[in-house]
Amino acid sequence: MKRLFIILMLGVALPVFAFDFESRRDEGYTLYFNILDDDEENAVEVTYPVATGSNHWQGHRQPWGELVIPSNVEHEGVTYSVVAIGDRAFSNCHDITAVVLPSTVSEIGAYSFYNCTGIAGELTLGEEIVRVGRSAFYGCSGLTTLVFNAIKCESMGGTRSSTAFGNCRSLVEVKFGAHVTRIPDYSFVGMDALRMELKLPERLEYVGEYAFAYCSKITGELRLPASVRQVGAYAFAQCHALTMIELPLRLERIDQRAFYQCIGVKEVNVKTLTPPQMGADVFGGLKQSVVYNVPCITVDRYKDAPTWKRLRNLRTSYPCKLDLIARPSDPAAGEIIGGGTYEVGTTTKLTVVCNAGYGFRSWSDGNTDNPRPVTVNDTVTYVAIMQPATVLHEVKYVHDTTYMDGRDTIVEYYEIGDVAVPIASQQEVVYNRDKRRIEVPIDKADIISVSLYNDAGQCVMTGLPKHGHVNMRRFPTGAYIVRVSTLYEDIAVRFFHARKR
Repeated sequence: MKRLFIILMLGVALPVFAFDFESRRDEGYTLYFNILDDDEENAVEVTYPVATGSNHWQGHRQPWGELVIPSNVEHEGVTYSVVAIGDRAFSNCHDITAVVLPSTVSEIGAYSFYNCTGIAGELTLGEEIVRVGRSAFYGCSGLTTLVFNAIKCESMGGTRSSTAFGNCRSLVEVKFGAHVTRIPDYSFVGMDALRMELKLPERLEYVGEYAFAYCSKITGELRLPASVRQVGAYAFAQCHALTMIELPLRLERIDQRAFYQCIGVKEVNVKTLTPPQMGADVFGGLKQSVVYNVPCITVDRYKDAPTWKRLRNLRTSYPCKLDLIARPSDPAAGEIIGGGTYEVGTTTKLTVVCNAGYGFRSWSDGNTDNPRPVTVNDTVTYVAIMQPATVLHEVKYVHDTTYMDGRDTIVEYYEIGDVAVPIASQQEVVYNRDKRRIEVPIDKADIISVSLYNDAGQCVMTGLPKHGHVNMRRFPTGAYIVRVSTLYEDIAVRFFHARKR
């Protein structure tokens, strides 16, 4: 809602005012506001004072120094929230040296800071920014660093010729916030001053059309984060200084000419097992010597996939390795031994080692083996489900036997904890001193789990022994607790200790 005053005096038209009210700021300058007629109650945008002519600050002192936009402003007893910077609000205000935007601002209008040549140093776009208009910061020649935290941003200019940061000749670096998931279309197209290795945020899912097109001085290796699912058309076209491109595991689609004429690239490494959909000329203009490395486990898929199969140097990555990822559900509960990078087809095992006070319940896919054998044929994450262990103390001695077994002296403790009368199946859990193993009657239907703890209280094995016994020869000499869980939640605890003479 704008008030327009036209006063004719002696045939001379005075300036037409373009604001609803003004506010004198503590910094000394005056800001002008329009009340917005939208769904948001008591919302205003910052604007310029004069509607007529090419100089929208005619007869008014332009802001100077650090321009601090307030989050709210009062007028006639009403508090208004500042939600936008209007079109051309500060166009050609050369005395502004820095801009601080409040978290309430969601839109920055077209040409709003056009040719503000005095703005220098760093500019931050906050998380609430949804739209940055065409040529909003065009010609801000002193701007050196952009901090892009705009996790909700949908538009950044919209065309190649009117990108928001066009002709910012000193803007050499863009820093992305950790929570940014998309880089809008045309965000940084043609910003030839950017001289940086591109570090994209780990949560990024979408790189927009022409996002970094014609940024010929972006250098080094381009590694798209694992979360990226789509790369838009011409996203990195003519980024001549890139030397390597790495495409991530979850990538689903690459639109036409996304990496067109990236003539410095020597190698393209592809991690995704399923060939992403690929538009025309994605790698058009790259040198014929470029090598395209794809996962060896699915190389045949790439050789059969449209567009991919036309690439000249399509090879499998060598050695062919995949990540075996294993982690506990709670990092405080323990650790998993056996994760890492393995050649495809390798059989290894994952062992859960619980910290004191915790137990292993199962793997996230329902498997209860510990250790668990694994054959590496795909990139899979194994999560060990951990839970607080039941108290293992408050037991009483009921038997103590010492005997000789070859070169070893065996001390065997039988203890019953928290159970008045152990059931028969628990009494049948015995230590076979000849074969150095714990024998468990797994044919008893009431036994649902057997756990083995060392004397530090760490869980070293959980599950039902496949052959009815736990081989103690594979465990270091020491004291152990055998714990049998049944359908009735009764627990039998026995201590075994083997020490060499």
